[in-house]
Amino acid sequence: MTKMNNEGGIFAGWVALLLSLVLALGGSLEGNAQAQGFRMGLALDPNVAWMNSRDFEHSADGGQAHFGYQFMADILFAETYAFGTGLHVFRTGSEVQYWEPTTDSTLSHVTRSFNNQYVELPLTFKLRTKEIGYTTYYGKFGGGVGLNTRREADEVRYVGFERNGEVWSPVDNPVVPMEDQISGDFASLFRASMIVGLGFERRIAGTTALMVGLTYNNSLFSTHKDQTVVKVDASGVPRFAQDGPLTTKMVGHDSFLALTLGVVF
Repeated sequence: MTKMNNEGGIFAGWVALLLSLVLALGGSLEGNAQAQGFRMGLALDPNVAWMNSRDFEHSADGGQAHFGYQFMADILFAETYAFGTGLHVFRTGSEVQYWEPTTDSTLSHVTRSFNNQYVELPLTFKLRTKEIGYTTYYGKFGGGVGLNTRREADEVRYVGFERNGEVWSPVDNPVVPMEDQISGDFASLFRASMIVGLGFERRIAGTTALMVGLTYNNSLFSTHKDQTVVKVDASGVPRFAQDGPLTTKMVGHDSFLALTLGVVF
């Protein structure tokens, strides 16, 4: 319960910070410009996601393709700047490998490929050029607050080290099972992110435009929850003390680069 309260407190603090920035921007603009209207749109967001190890005891391998979609809403304060929000549904995650204590006398090697789904509320500042021909270019920067709605992973685990008396030794010819899909409380419920993007809108009729963009989305806090990993040496071999394997908390972030293809009205 304490860990849940801490996680919720961090998330609430990030939300409060974003809302404070939004209110400050709105207050500064109130005396200088009237809202110019709203623009809304729908988009598909295929992405390539990867994970980073911040404890340096587990490894993160390669990227993984995912899919997402979003509803977009821009509040225009002038022709060239806006506040962007909406609702973004996406999946993220990739493969990690680590050693984990299984019992008092065994260690398991785990390969886990994450496939987490989030619903995110983006809050960004959007800078736009004036229309050049039929095209408007934009850049955006801000943050997002997300809720994990599905925690899934494909996992392979096997016993790789055993203790015989006081000595830990690798298992000869370990039995490696088939990959298994799991779900559980192994990922954080909340996700705060930094969002940076750029793109363009191509007007096709009236205010309707086709939009193409690239967006980088990086989680600010650890993706993993209540995971213990064994410390390893430079070769990836588990490290031991007199009373057993050396362990630490698993810490790592997920990031993705998304290609946004949408229609703005």
